[in-house]
Amino acid sequence: MDYKEAVAWLENRNIPLGEFTLDNIKALLEIFNRPQDKLKIIHITGTNGKGSVASFITNALIENNYSVGKFTSPYITNIREEIEVNREVISEDDFAKLASEVRKEVEELDKKEVFVSGFEILTSIAYIYFARKNLDFAVMEVGMGGRVDATNVMEKSIPVFCHIALDHANILGDTLEKIAKEKGGIIKENSHVFSYPQAEGAKEKLKSLAKEKSSSFNDFDFDEVEIISSNEFGNKFNFRDYKDLETSLVGDHQAYNAVLALMVLDYLRKDYKLDKEKIREGIKKAENIGRIECISRDPLIVVDGSHNLDSIEGIEKSVKKFSYNKLILGFSLLKDKDHKHILEKIEGLADKLVLTEIDNDRRTDIDFLEKEFKEISSKEIFAIKNRREAVEKTLDLADQGDMILWCGSLYLIKDMRKIILEKLK
Repeated sequence: MDYKEAVAWLENRNIPLGEFTLDNIKALLEIFNRPQDKLKIIHITGTNGKGSVASFITNALIENNYSVGKFTSPYITNIREEIEVNREVISEDDFAKLASEVRKEVEELDKKEVFVSGFEILTSIAYIYFARKNLDFAVMEVGMGGRVDATNVMEKSIPVFCHIALDHANILGDTLEKIAKEKGGIIKENSHVFSYPQAEGAKEKLKSLAKEKSSSFNDFDFDEVEIISSNEFGNKFNFRDYKDLETSLVGDHQAYNAVLALMVLDYLRKDYKLDKEKIREGIKKAENIGRIECISRDPLIVVDGSHNLDSIEGIEKSVKKFSYNKLILGFSLLKDKDHKHILEKIEGLADKLVLTEIDNDRRTDIDFLEKEFKEISSKEIFAIKNRREAVEKTLDLADQGDMILWCGSLYLIKDMRKIILEKLK
């Protein structure tokens, strides 16, 4: 297969029906001699913040001259973004070769009625690629949940828990405790667990799961983080014996995400040579495409893949870091989200709204979305199904000094970011 054929094969690979288990991906990886167990893995789960924490840790390790693989999902521009080594995405040739190699084994497993999904195949390609590169570390971001996520096939790891909130409740559970239990499934025996400050129910569940696995539990308190400044260019903060740390990522929550990364890095310093100044440089260099990302200053355009109530509340705070006159909001949402509360939150930010439709089977019909907004808002609303025309409308509506914000789903941001960057060329 060439690269395009490999991508088409992966994207058309259906998810097996029935209960999620790790049996199928384990069967595939067994054929490749369990590459995941040849890696030092930092395994990151949570509802929000995974990509940021992965970026903070990866950049700090690279600045300290370690070789690091990073696996994240979903991608924003193209599928190769999900597999990086030392900030370089996997090449088209390497991707195609590995996909072809894996496909032969997948088709043999198909004959035995052992069906491996597209995401499991992609995860396997990442593990094989990283192992063959003989990397010092692999930073693996969970796709969803944790216990039966395709990434959760290693014998040992450093489990890292970002902020846990209600999302994917139909799959993971309808309480924080149930969701924490699913995510806590990544904890291995005798490991060191690191966690963002969680709500009490989630924290107690993680602590009890850690105890069951004879693992230590490490977190921090918000009041240990002194935010010195926080604006549209990032944060400056103190944490314990780290002073005047900076992030380029916007929002107070990014200071807390950076602290979670720092706790992991401090633990690694026991066995690895990690210079504090280089850790500082890595934290500042960290980027996270599509998350409160300012892609233009004039006009001021920000895109964010927030897709649940918790992350929308984060946008509410982060937007206040920017200076603008009016906010033109571009928005759409998948139908399986908490519409009522998300719409109420996001409507309060906007002066004018432009709605569109996401290119995904789970999209919310634009007429229904417009109806939902009109039930709670008297603001000017434009419903434009064509995404390119919707972007043009936000640009037309924005006067000098206004801000355009596109948010609601990473699936939406994939398209809108590309369209906006094309228009700004």
